[in-house]
Amino acid sequence: MYAKRPVLHTSPAVWREMYAERAVLHTSKMFFKKVLRVEVKISILAQRQLWRRLCGTLEYGVMKISFAQTEQYCSNTFSNNSPFWHICTPGKLTEVLCETIEDYKFCVTLIAIAASYAKVKVISFEVMSNHIHVLLAGCTREDCLNFFNYYKAKLHRYYLSTGRYKNLSGFTTDPIPLPTLESVRREIVYIARNGFLASDKYLPYSYPWGTGSLYFNPMSYTTDAQSFCASPSREKQKMCHGRIPDLPDTFLVKDGMILPQSFCCIKLGEALFRSPHQYFSMVSKNYEAFSEVAKRLGDDIFLDDEDMFAVLLNMCRRKYNDSKPTLLPQRDKLDVARLMKKDYNASDGQIQRMLKLDRSVVEELFGH
Repeated sequence: MYAKRPVLHTSPAVWREMYAERAVLHTSKMFFKKVLRVEVKISILAQRQLWRRLCGTLEYGVMKISFAQTEQYCSNTFSNNSPFWHICTPGKLTEVLCETIEDYKFCVTLIAIAASYAKVKVISFEVMSNHIHVLLAGCTREDCLNFFNYYKAKLHRYYLSTGRYKNLSGFTTDPIPLPTLESVRREIVYIARNGFLASDKYLPYSYPWGTGSLYFNPMSYTTDAQSFCASPSREKQKMCHGRIPDLPDTFLVKDGMILPQSFCCIKLGEALFRSPHQYFSMVSKNYEAFSEVAKRLGDDIFLDDEDMFAVLLNMCRRKYNDSKPTLLPQRDKLDVARLMKKDYNASDGQIQRMLKLDRSVVEELFGH
């Protein structure tokens, strides 16, 4: 009466496929057919009994995976796609690059064109008003420089074609190698948070000129975009502001811009995290790790009151074994204020509010 119990494939690829197909696995028969790839011709009662036997290893149609197994899968993904590089430009040394929506669209499109030219994988990126962040994988340092030099040259021509002159002498980069899985995770999340930290108009998941809104978001792939190759020549020329490049058929266009989800390896980036929960947790909470990344990259750090207070509590617990900053002695408060200003770019107002210091004391401390 019972069908032969099928062998459960436990490769990470099958786990991911199981997770993706969970929504359509309404019956045990569909589960056997779609996930285990076996045809079963048994009664409904037998299917239910066999389903119960599988419940020790399955939960809602998803294979139960231990923490160690998931982390090993992420580690293997990292090793198979190394090396990883972070390309960023110093915003302090560059004048405003993006003044209009069209500028932002072209800068995003140019990342796709430059990636195709240099044959590199883009894992994550963010275009800011005066600098860019791009995370590349599976390429050499020379490939990174080819990508950036092509990008810079085309960007210079773009401004000349629009009748503007931009001094791009400060628009330089020194590709930063990312030697560990954890460093890649931090850089991906840091890039996603960049637009959110620079403007109070956006969340890490809503900034339109990067990949932050694409990670673990299945809705990002439901678009009515058309292929770049299928677009009229006039539209392609307008979009590229020059000679039409030879791009893959998979590159999609919408609203005059090549969509990031069509040229970025988002699935590869997602596979470096154990789960969407880990990604969300890092985006939401890991403030001190981002400050370390920002200092290494030479970026400014701007935290709102909630984030800054969380950092302050951790600092007090670690340094003074005290969870209440306002109860610290005056001397310790001044030391903490200097750290807040130096390491986290805290404003005078934040220091006054969180440490209960007089305005005159703060102004004297920082020489205002």
